[in-house]
Amino acid sequence: MRLFCSPTSPFARVAHIALREKGFEFELAMVDPWTDDPSLQQVNPATRVPALVLDDGTVLTESLLIVQWLERQCPAPPLFADAKVLQRAGLAIAVIEAAAQTIMGRRTVAPAPFDETAMGLRRRRAMVQSMQHLEQAVRQDCAGHIASGSSLDAITAVVAQDYLQLRFAGAPWLVPTPALDAWLVEARQRPSYIATAPH
Repeated sequence: MRLFCSPTSPFARVAHIALREKGFEFELAMVDPWTDDPSLQQVNPATRVPALVLDDGTVLTESLLIVQWLERQCPAPPLFADAKVLQRAGLAIAVIEAAAQTIMGRRTVAPAPFDETAMGLRRRRAMVQSMQHLEQAVRQDCAGHIASGSSLDAITAVVAQDYLQLRFAGAPWLVPTPALDAWLVEARQRPSYIATAPH
């Protein structure tokens, strides 16, 4: 298999971590999706990452569809064991989407500062409120527990936190998430998370 990836894409990182946690063997093809890379365009006409080329040539796109396929191929360890995992993962995905849309907006709305437009402020609110809800969900559901590094909620939460730090480090509107930080401390030490850290 071959995973088309970008070193900063949070969506590609979700798929990349899941592949590693499931123990699949695959090659990495690092591309820049902003440049209409021909090799990426050939496998995904939308020119987006991730794109996973299976051994038979079938191409899977979109991180959550890739995760779903991985889960069917290899149910253990489970990426999502119950609805609470999916609830927390959904909140983290909302953060990732709002953050990524903000970065895309910055690249397309120049020279106006996208972050201060109505849409930019709406995306910021989505990031802040989704992180607050995720923090509350962890406090309620995971108090005293350590995240399973292979669960989808842990994967997406780490990816969301790291992407916020990569793109918005020092922003005064970032909210503290001490319960989430404590819950994820061991997951962050796993090789799949370290190897895929954005740069």
